[in-house]
Amino acid sequence: MNQRVPFIKKLQLLMVGLWIKWLNFWILFFQKLFFCQKASNPQNILIYKIGNIGDIVCAVPSFIAIRRFYPNAKITILTSPGVKSAPGARELLTGAWYFNEMKIYYADEIDSLSKKINFIKDLRGNNYDLFIQIPDDLANFKTLFRNMIFAKFIGVKSAFGFKIRTIQLFKKTQVDYLFKKNEVENLIEILKENEVDCKNIEFSFNIDVNKKIKIDNILTKNFGLDYKKKLIIAISPAGKREANKWPIERYKELVAYIKKKYGVKFVVIGGQTEFTDAEIIKSGISNGILNLAGELDLLENLELLKRCSFLVSNDTGTAHMAAAVGLSVVGIYGVRNVFGSWFPYGKNHKILYHKFIDCDYQREECIKKSVELITFNEAARACDDIIEELNKNYHGLQRKILR
Repeated sequence: MNQRVPFIKKLQLLMVGLWIKWLNFWILFFQKLFFCQKASNPQNILIYKIGNIGDIVCAVPSFIAIRRFYPNAKITILTSPGVKSAPGARELLTGAWYFNEMKIYYADEIDSLSKKINFIKDLRGNNYDLFIQIPDDLANFKTLFRNMIFAKFIGVKSAFGFKIRTIQLFKKTQVDYLFKKNEVENLIEILKENEVDCKNIEFSFNIDVNKKIKIDNILTKNFGLDYKKKLIIAISPAGKREANKWPIERYKELVAYIKKKYGVKFVVIGGQTEFTDAEIIKSGISNGILNLAGELDLLENLELLKRCSFLVSNDTGTAHMAAAVGLSVVGIYGVRNVFGSWFPYGKNHKILYHKFIDCDYQREECIKKSVELITFNEAARACDDIIEELNKNYHGLQRKILR
């Protein structure tokens, strides 16, 4: 049922749209001013994309589209997860076929003027002829203008991809009344606007055979040789921000409910910081649940997700990893972003959220409140629906085989 938009809200949304267009007018003006040459056949391309797990996973189809459009070029990705302890492209994309080289830097490596100068000098020596910005969803005018100056300083003659997509003006109105394409589609759209064709959305990760054997051995040991015939539900209670986390007691209640009703298997995944939460979820269940928090690297987690039936997750990078391997997600989302913009890519997901909340959407306590409004019953219904569909498809497949 469509929500009627009050006149004042329509006016606010109009102002948001006009302001974004105005900012992008000037972004495009400076892009054309600084990079007046168009690279018709670039041979040495630098892609600039920063971010952590979710940001990088959502950008993979764009990376592949660039590779397919420039099949003979040397392509380097320049990226940073921020601090050294944060996971990102190194953990996900090492050995990926669509890059020739990966350059990773951290915040403390460019935290002084002298370090910045040396950083630029090192890059300038590579003689890149095309710079492609894969912009962050929240990148503002100042950041994108700075990145254009950076691209100019390293000596590129051609660059594109600078675009403002989100502003915080009237955030509550935007979240309550707008629904945007997800991040994967938004980034592909930016490439298309710059004449980089993309016929298909593709994900690809370099998961070696040893990682695949490791995951197979773990699941066989804990769930039996026939684990592939069983429903295995992955649980991700992690969250980059505390406000994104659904209460751990509800995860425990949800797992107990599904376990009792369907007798399925569970794996709880995440980093070492989620180990205690995973033990809480696991407590009271005698068998059929596996705590793998902190036990696997990112590519092993990806391989594990391939073997699962669906994922229940907070708004975190794991949801995007699951979507990248074609897994359905029961996603628990708050009012942090405009709805749709950070939903997992693809269909058959069940996204739970509440909006029209009486609080300031830019405050963490409000975002936390919106997440906590999602009830156990809502999550249980979403899981029931997916399990019912999985069972229907499984029995339908059996019938086809018997014929």
